[in-house]
Amino acid sequence: MIGLMPALWVATIATLLVMVMLTAAIIRRQRIGRRLRDLQAPPSGRAANVVAVRRVGTSSLHLIAALGHWIVRRGLLSTGTLDELRTSLAVTGVRGASAVGLFIGVKILLATLLPLSAIVLLSRLESDMSALSYRALIAPAAIGGLLLPDWIVRARRNRYLREVERGLPDALDVMVICTQAGIGLGQAIVMVGVELQDVCPAIASEFARTASELSVIADTRQVLVNLGARTGVDGLRRLTATLLQTLQYGTPITDALRGLAGELRQETLTRYEAGAGRLSVLLTLPTLLFIMPCVFLIAGGPAGIQVMHILHNHKP
Repeated sequence: MIGLMPALWVATIATLLVMVMLTAAIIRRQRIGRRLRDLQAPPSGRAANVVAVRRVGTSSLHLIAALGHWIVRRGLLSTGTLDELRTSLAVTGVRGASAVGLFIGVKILLATLLPLSAIVLLSRLESDMSALSYRALIAPAAIGGLLLPDWIVRARRNRYLREVERGLPDALDVMVICTQAGIGLGQAIVMVGVELQDVCPAIASEFARTASELSVIADTRQVLVNLGARTGVDGLRRLTATLLQTLQYGTPITDALRGLAGELRQETLTRYEAGAGRLSVLLTLPTLLFIMPCVFLIAGGPAGIQVMHILHNHKP
């Protein structure tokens, strides 16, 4: 039984991964089939199908969000945890009143469904397992269900922040062009959100949100502070500090933005050069494991074959 435990662990994890992949494939196939049926249907029937699908999806999301809101109302999560969760979801683009409830509801749903799937799997694999072993195999499924949404949100947040950091120099170039043309700061921020929508949607959404705040909040300084603090990207914080200094001291905003854009591009180039410099160290182990044995075989293989042939022919 002890020797069977690692195999059951591996089988459980592999089965969960296969279930997730099969579910995604089935959902994708159903979506494609639904689109084909909608295209073949008449316009009136097509509109009815779309409305029905949207109603089903919306009702399911509302049920999951209601479960999450019930957990929040019970006070099981602290205020700091909820604020941090709202910030993380906002950075990934998930905003709205039901975002936190939906996230918590998905965690609870996965923490319930994955152990049930593991129970069904283990009941088919082994019937005479002890209770301790059974719990030891079910617990990772529940923990994985609780942590999987956090991993997904963290991965999306990191990818979003990388996109914001990569598109910031282009945003500064657009602002430089706008300010040189005599356009004010507010309209320049609006133009960044419009012009970079297709090139870099992440940085465009941040500037579009800042433009919306400028139209609502009268304090421009507070809006700029929100722009720097919302994502925590160092480049946006430096942009905020630069804009606040130009507003306070009246310095030319065009020169300041052009200088900041040059600094950000130089820092990006420096990071690329540092990464390229580490390649030689990272390639040392693969070279020793995969390339050098082949070189030794090619260089010494013929001589070794000749030595073996000579020793074989000169046996006493």
